[in-house]
Amino acid sequence: MIKETKCGMNKTRWTKTNSLKFPIFVSKQIKIPKINQMKKIFLILFAAGILLNAQDKLIVEYESFTKMEMDNITTFSDSNIADKEWQDALKIAMETPSYYQLIMTPDESIYEYQERINNQQKDEGSRVYISLGQRGKLYKNLKENLVLREANSWNVDYLIQDSVKTYDWKITRESQEILGYEVRKATAEVDSTTNLVAWYAPRLSFKSGPDVYGGLPGLILKLERTSKTKTGGEQTQTTTAISIQTGNEKTKITRPKKGKLVNQKEFKEENEKQMQKMKEMYDGGIDKD
Repeated sequence: MIKETKCGMNKTRWTKTNSLKFPIFVSKQIKIPKINQMKKIFLILFAAGILLNAQDKLIVEYESFTKMEMDNITTFSDSNIADKEWQDALKIAMETPSYYQLIMTPDESIYEYQERINNQQKDEGSRVYISLGQRGKLYKNLKENLVLREANSWNVDYLIQDSVKTYDWKITRESQEILGYEVRKATAEVDSTTNLVAWYAPRLSFKSGPDVYGGLPGLILKLERTSKTKTGGEQTQTTTAISIQTGNEKTKITRPKKGKLVNQKEFKEENEKQMQKMKEMYDGGIDKD
């Protein structure tokens, strides 16, 4: 027996014989999703893929200012340069930002000082030039728990090796906006003299930030580091992101190799030895090799 039925736009027929106790359906038409719906699904998936890939590598530019309390600056009475010249130069340095570039993947990063021409410091009548902020490169590898910092001291290039620093961050409910990203406030105490205030972006899933700082559930876009000085004053360094862009295949992170490899303790000891030699030389001693 052959029977034809209609179900909406679908037409089916089935055949039933004495030997078959169940129907056999043969479909003549199959419903296909509308083209617009398929396009919409594709675009959503494509956009999600771009968002994930875009966060594989980021390039962030930071601007940094250092402020000190002038009343607590150590005087230079032993120098033939007047204290006022030092203080004037320091005042200009505090008004002059330093710039840094952070290139990162989820596992490693390179933080590097960016040289920029500054006409304000080019005062021909002054004998004093002061530049604030770190120089060289700082490489960080989270998987290897490794930090490498370039440094030059007494005309010797060093590569200081350390482990990745961890901080006991206290996350607060305060928030603000930086470069279109919502950032949340977190605080930490480095030691008895130094405190940190960080503003991190949860949407940027990198546990990194300026210099050695990181470890928050999002990229640090602003960091305030306040330290007490030996003279009883305070020094505050404020570093804020001024641009964020995605990297590409040409954006490279290269582990630094230049310099004598030392740890932080060895670097400090070598500096102390050089300072002692310099003191002996100025005191009339013989400069020893």
